Amino acid sequence: MASCRETRDRLSDYLDDELGARTRARIRRHLSRCKRCQPLLESLTRTLEQLRSLGSVEQLEPAPATVRAVVERIELEEP
Repeated sequence: MASCRETRDRLSDYLDDELGARTRARIRRHLSRCKRCQPLLESLTRTLEQLRSLGSVEQLEPAPATVRAVVERIELEEP
């Protein structure tokens, strides 16, 4: 099973289906059990959905650095 750190670091790639089968399975197992990482997944998923609803996915696809910045900001706001 993946750690919280690995899950956070690879969450964008997980959502973009850019991970190998084993890594994806480890991240999926971690997300199914971790109460700290589940809200992060939900928040990032909502953010990406909202961005996509604004227009063309090609024009609005966030850069990996942007996604990491969003993840870091969310982590700072956790209790």
